[in-house]
Amino acid sequence: MSAPITLVTCGIIWKGNRFLIAQRKPDSRLEPLKWEFPGGKIEFTEDPPTALRREIREELGFEIDVGDIFCVSSHTYSRPDGTAKHIMMLAYNCAYRRGEPSAIDVHGFRWVETRELDAYDLAAADLVIRDRLQRRHGLPPSDAPAPDETPDLHDRDTTVADLRKVVSQFVEERDWGQFHSPKNLSMSIAIEAAELMELFQWNTVEESRLIGQTPERYEEVCREVADIAAYVLSLANSLDIDLSRAVTRKMRLNRLKYPREKFYGKF
Repeated sequence: MSAPITLVTCGIIWKGNRFLIAQRKPDSRLEPLKWEFPGGKIEFTEDPPTALRREIREELGFEIDVGDIFCVSSHTYSRPDGTAKHIMMLAYNCAYRRGEPSAIDVHGFRWVETRELDAYDLAAADLVIRDRLQRRHGLPPSDAPAPDETPDLHDRDTTVADLRKVVSQFVEERDWGQFHSPKNLSMSIAIEAAELMELFQWNTVEESRLIGQTPERYEEVCREVADIAAYVLSLANSLDIDLSRAVTRKMRLNRLKYPREKFYGKF
């Protein structure tokens, strides 16, 4: 073999049904400004998961849990000086754990879904990972709403008041307000919460964080969370609770009850 093998690792870091890709810096020695699954070289004293956790901290400043190997990629890069660099890359399924990502040693980053990957110019060694992700997880949404149904709203531009109005309108159209007593609504919240728990019943902590890998199960989780939220909003409507005010006041009490210096990183 003409080129020595460099062993590297990278992570498909899931957060819900999206994962993180990073853009190489303009001064990168190989394929500057290309996008990639973040990671880096495995040092002599490290095992691959340890190296991957370190690289993510150094490049993006947050913590991950490293799961099983997703695939292995191999590619030989040709350098301008005529030499070659052979990369053997171990790609791991990972889960976001904590911290806020920032572009410390990368040019930028994005949280994307599998179906969005074709819009990004990926590094050569990462194409194998992309192709396998698309074969395994690239299913389109199964139930796109009909034109006359409630339009999709998004957290980035929707207020709590907007959501309360959506739920209230749905209830009023069916004359269900007569059944939405605080007692019935509180019981409904508990019942829906139990159905959400059932979806994670036999999962490990790590498996629960990787639920987004399975589109059908992730959609089930989204629906159960939506049911819980709808009943909470209905209860707020029923009792005229200012939900934002109630949450912020409770967080003030929680900060007094659980001071950061005593409870950081522990229950």
